[in-house]
Amino acid sequence: MAGEDSKTFEVISDVPESSATDRGNSVQDQGRDGPWLRLLTFLKWYPKDMPHLEKRLVLKLDLLILVFGCLSFFTKYLDQQAITNAYVSGMKEDLHLGGNELNYITAVFWASYCTSMIPACYLLTRFPINIALPTLEVGWGLFTFGCAWAQNLNTIYAMRFFVGIFESCSFTGVIYVIGSWYKPGEVTRRVALFFIASPLGTMFAGYLQAAAYTNLNNVNGLAGWRWLFIVCTVITLPTSILGYIVFPDVPHRKRPRLLTEAEYTLANSRLKGLVAPSEMKVSRAIFKRVFGRWHWYVFVVHWILMDQNFMPYSTPFSLYLKAKPEIYSVSHVNTLPTIATALSVVAALVAGVAADRLRNFWVPSVVTSVPVLIGVALLVAYDVGEAGRLAAFIITGFEGAISPLTMSWATVVMANDAEERAIVTASMNAIGQAMAAWTQILQYPATSAPRFRKGFISSLSTTVVQFLSIALIAFLSNRERRRRSQVGGNV
Repeated sequence: MAGEDSKTFEVISDVPESSATDRGNSVQDQGRDGPWLRLLTFLKWYPKDMPHLEKRLVLKLDLLILVFGCLSFFTKYLDQQAITNAYVSGMKEDLHLGGNELNYITAVFWASYCTSMIPACYLLTRFPINIALPTLEVGWGLFTFGCAWAQNLNTIYAMRFFVGIFESCSFTGVIYVIGSWYKPGEVTRRVALFFIASPLGTMFAGYLQAAAYTNLNNVNGLAGWRWLFIVCTVITLPTSILGYIVFPDVPHRKRPRLLTEAEYTLANSRLKGLVAPSEMKVSRAIFKRVFGRWHWYVFVVHWILMDQNFMPYSTPFSLYLKAKPEIYSVSHVNTLPTIATALSVVAALVAGVAADRLRNFWVPSVVTSVPVLIGVALLVAYDVGEAGRLAAFIITGFEGAISPLTMSWATVVMANDAEERAIVTASMNAIGQAMAAWTQILQYPATSAPRFRKGFISSLSTTVVQFLSIALIAFLSNRERRRRSQVGGNV
């Protein structure tokens, strides 16, 4: 299987990448690489045989797309995680919350997030993405700011509902843009770099709340948890301004103002035969293609499993620590979970680079799933000592590598159909998150802390099934590649 799956990157066409760009024939290769380009080439960020002008173009695309994309995803998860950090740092007591109300707050967010995701992604096919995404970020920043002034639970519900609506297509929108501007063999490490902004945002939120609780509590009469939402907004709004300036629309609509005409021509010519045009018109034919292929069904199921396996090292870890005040202080509750998120950052980067280097998705997916299986197995056993339980929560952070691997895998497999790619990736995120929104109430209710036995057993089961779904995707993508080769690259 490994030998066959190593060709997954060729799934969209039998045309060599070099023929799509003519490796310097279409555009004269002038100039020599500077120190930065030589370093990135040495680190395998660019192929050695990539012409100088193409390297400069791809570097420019990296700066235009990934800088805003990563910062936007960072602030998205910074604002998203803030509610949990605020809850364990005084909001629960100040607003007289109790029972499973944190779960319900989270469910309200995910309900609005998931139900508005596909309509919001349709919006991106009708309006310039470089305007829509920064505008949506302004919206969720302002409603995050509103949480700072909440005096009751209903206000929190309302603010989180609108935060969910405005955040709904940030993730899928950036992924769609990445898949539209890069060749299949360039996608994985860039998606991995984009994805690590999520755990970094989660991790930074913990440190930020710890600092706010220590240094800003009762400043100007505001509790530390209220200051957290204010600081999050101060970080979010400048990021949206940057998006208006640098983030591009998809390549077939309009030339980004920060690309020259020659760069824009090269950017489009290098994608010919490799990536389908990024123009989408909703019709019956699109849905026939989407639901007539295996991609939607298998990738959506795999994403649902992955979202279930994210849970142990997120809110349940924080609630586990908060349930033991005799051992862990408020600072510990906010900072210890960041170890797991830091581990997810490293795992995502290493797995992304490995996938590109090996030209293989299933091997890194299996390798990073093994520690997750061990971690949830220890949590099911539970009687492994306090250090053992902490270690178990932390190593489940390896699940963070599965997101970029899966999204890259889906992007590459469907690179020859931009419409299908947009619908499938949006469906993956919407349905996966929708499932997690209600299952977390059943699996990890706040009242069950510190021992979430039902949740741990459920996560163990879905982790085992995750191995099976990885194998199924590998088998089906290899079979599809062989069939394409037999018919000359045509579906």
